[in-house]
Amino acid sequence: MDIYIAKEAGFCFGVKRALGLINTMVEEGRSIQIFGELIHNRAVLDELSAKGIESIERLEQWDRSKTLVIRTHGVPAHEEKKLAEMGGSWVDATCPLVKKIHEIVKSIDPDEVELVIVGDESHPEVRASRSHSSRAVVVSSESQAEALEVGVSRAVVAQTTLDGDFFSRIVEILKRRSRVLEIHDTICSATRVRQQAVKELAPTVDCLVVIGGRNSSNTMKLVKIARERNANTVHIESSGELEQVAQRIFSSPVNSLGITAGASTPPEEIDRVKSFFNEIKSRVKENAHGQRNSQTI
Repeated sequence: MDIYIAKEAGFCFGVKRALGLINTMVEEGRSIQIFGELIHNRAVLDELSAKGIESIERLEQWDRSKTLVIRTHGVPAHEEKKLAEMGGSWVDATCPLVKKIHEIVKSIDPDEVELVIVGDESHPEVRASRSHSSRAVVVSSESQAEALEVGVSRAVVAQTTLDGDFFSRIVEILKRRSRVLEIHDTICSATRVRQQAVKELAPTVDCLVVIGGRNSSNTMKLVKIARERNANTVHIESSGELEQVAQRIFSSPVNSLGITAGASTPPEEIDRVKSFFNEIKSRVKENAHGQRNSQTI
């Protein structure tokens, strides 16, 4: 069995930056709370919790003796304002690419232009971006785009973890239904290269394993893209699930296996998954060698 790792997989720039900020503060001996889930990865969150770093869901839960870290997805404008009013020490770990969307949204005149945000309405990143405009609509399907009023001047931005092909289809619909369309392709480069790597790898292997949180937008996009190209795609949140899915993976012959991971997945998890399959590969070789020796005897 040959094992291949996608050319691009695992932590993106924004996640590395946020964890770097937190690790530096831990080394400095600072006590920390995180506003919301820092990233959508349970293993990373458990590791932070083991260091005594808790997540809070409401600003009222903030212990002002601790430094508050803003999640990578950002927070709505009214919460940013409240933070500034509350005092205390806080650090903004919002991904710079998400902050860039906020600036784009704020630059669009709502009296002149309707803003379209393409993404998941319930996702914290989208909620934060939407809060910076008084005239924004979230589109998460082609049918929703087709239902928009014709002849309106619009601007469009994308959730950073959006499927690039999907965004292109939405843009084509908006072009037909808008008097003027200002296009801001805000899908991050890390998302693009991971999606492209999956498109290249999925059709070439017998099975593809995607590692990442089930509430991670970018991971679920990778799963969708992979399954469109390889029906034998398996999604796991962590290496701890491998024993459960191994029987399903090997229910049919697997001569080649691919591995990829979402942007919030630690490199250590990718290594553990690879090691698991390398161990199976070694056992298969040993069994085959033993059988040949028995036949020789």
